Amino acid sequence: MSVAIGGTWGRLPGGVEATARLAALHEYGVLDAPADDELTAVVRTAAAVAGVPTASLNLLDEHRQCQLTTVGFDGADSPRRDSMCDVVVAERRVVHVGDARQDARFADNPWVTGVLADVRLYVSVPLITPEGHVLGTLCVFDSEPGELSAAQLATLQDLAGVVLALFERRRQARQNAELAAEALRQRKLAEAYARELRVRQEFIEAVNEAIEIAIVACDENGHLTLFNRAAREWHGLEPDTSLDPVQWSRQYGLYAADGVTPLAQDQVPLFRALNEGHVENVEMVIRGDEHHPAMRVLCTGRAMRAADGTLLGAVVAMSDVTAERTQRRALAEREQLLTTILETAPDAFVVTDSAGAITAWNPAAESMFGWTEAQAYGRTLGELIIPGHVADARLRDLTRRAATGEPRRAGEHVQVPAHRRDGTELLVELSLAEFTWRGEKRFHAFLRDVTEREAARERLALANSELAAANDELDRFTAIVAHDLKSPLTAIVGYADVLAETVGAGAEGIEVKAVGAITRAASRMGTMIDDLLAYAHACHEPLRLEPVDLGAVVDDLAGEARAGAAGEVVITHDPLPVPSAHPTLLRLVLANLVGNAVKYVAPGVTPRVHVGAEWADGEVTIRVTDNGIGIDPNSRERVFAMFHRERTPESYQGTGIGLSTCRRVVERHGGRIWIEPGRRAGTSICFTLPCETAPGLARRTAS
Repeated sequence: MSVAIGGTWGRLPGGVEATARLAALHEYGVLDAPADDELTAVVRTAAAVAGVPTASLNLLDEHRQCQLTTVGFDGADSPRRDSMCDVVVAERRVVHVGDARQDARFADNPWVTGVLADVRLYVSVPLITPEGHVLGTLCVFDSEPGELSAAQLATLQDLAGVVLALFERRRQARQNAELAAEALRQRKLAEAYARELRVRQEFIEAVNEAIEIAIVACDENGHLTLFNRAAREWHGLEPDTSLDPVQWSRQYGLYAADGVTPLAQDQVPLFRALNEGHVENVEMVIRGDEHHPAMRVLCTGRAMRAADGTLLGAVVAMSDVTAERTQRRALAEREQLLTTILETAPDAFVVTDSAGAITAWNPAAESMFGWTEAQAYGRTLGELIIPGHVADARLRDLTRRAATGEPRRAGEHVQVPAHRRDGTELLVELSLAEFTWRGEKRFHAFLRDVTEREAARERLALANSELAAANDELDRFTAIVAHDLKSPLTAIVGYADVLAETVGAGAEGIEVKAVGAITRAASRMGTMIDDLLAYAHACHEPLRLEPVDLGAVVDDLAGEARAGAAGEVVITHDPLPVPSAHPTLLRLVLANLVGNAVKYVAPGVTPRVHVGAEWADGEVTIRVTDNGIGIDPNSRERVFAMFHRERTPESYQGTGIGLSTCRRVVERHGGRIWIEPGRRAGTSICFTLPCETAPGLARRTAS
């Protein structure tokens, strides 16, 4: 048996109805909310009324059926397509089915077929709101076929009404809570606004008290209401609310700008603002006394009106122009100082307008070029002193920079030819710059007569060139002489060896001493000749650059030093770069530095030499550090001079050429060489070489 009971209620179009139904469902706020004890009791009562073991309260949204509370089984959400109650929602009436297997609407439903349950008796009452929206159903069912009486069905419909009433009560409770929360929020907003108003009022009062502008105000009847801190200090009094405007001038010492005439009532700025609507930049003087000096002030004020135009009073702000006048005097004095400086400056100073016409011409310009200021005024630099094309080019350059925003380079000067009034020529150094004066673009120029300076510079350059040529010639001569001395010196050494053999081993006397002296002198002469040849080689050898492995060079030199030393020699090095350099000349530098480091140590001290390297900004710094006797700080530059030798015991032999040779080689490579003290003792000799990259080296930091 299948029975549908009840009316269909008014319906909206399908899509509109579905949207409205879902909106109503969410409005009640019961979907996915836990059911309270009252709803559970209603469902339990429904099962008892129907005499069945199972019942549920079902809500249907777009895609699912939510069993809000159940009796006789554990409820759960399920897809809406599996819901038997979806038919009730669609038909909007009570459905009473004695055996669901026999009803085509439910025969294949998983709740009937045994997939989800074995429903036979099925009764579902729609939960319809007063607006006609079906939220879900109150459903009773059994696994056995059966029938309900009309009285039972009527009671179930009453229980459905109870469910809706409980939903409505829940909604109203929620709405009341929301209204209460909103009321609380509005109250907090009002309290916050009141606090903000208080803060603003306190801020305004603090500003009034902090600013160095005096503020005074009165009400619409002309009674004083406000003096801020500055006003109280300037007047030396508090506002007297009992005074009439006619008494203000005498009470507070208000005088006209001449500082002598007391202000009449209708001249007092606050009274004028109250009656005329506004005053602006009215000057007056506030009388002083032994505690408060007289002040000159500018007053600006307005009448204050409510939104409806009602007059509320007036307010005036007074600024102290006494200090401003002092500043103006100071500015005038600075301007006078600047004028004096320009009038007495040894350089010519010229100002032109944007068209190039001269507007200022100092006495130095008159003396330098022979034109008086009156004669120069209004004419251009091109007409008077500088060829027109040169002056125009400079002006065009400045205009271009101003248009593109390119900054003027500090210390930028240019030398240009010029001529005096009498036609004689001179060379001047010109510095031209743009500035703005009263909204107009202008140019100023300093001109210095550098005729004699440049002539002296040319003479010096010629002398330097001649000196360089002479030095080159001397270097070549030194190399030739050293080479030519080599052969006779070799003969002297040979004959000295013959004499030594002739005298014989173990002999004594003047002959033996003479032979020894000859041998030692020849050895020193040979060393000096070798050093001179090395120096000449360093100066004139073509600079053939190729990668040089400094680590390998130091290792090779260390082996030579240890082989030729009588005792222990310790030479170490950090990872060293492979710069591009002349291999022979760079080896010569390191050989000199390492050799000196090994040689110049105190007696009984083991020589310890360390070679390190750092890289920064496209160059590598090589540092040769020793534990030797050191170099006097006052001699650290002199030791690089040719033939210079420090005063040392005679046991330290040298020619004074080695470090000079090192400097020539390093400078030819584009580097520099200098001396620093060692970290504990001894000396560090440093030199640089160009080197774009140096992987693995420490980066040098500023010391």
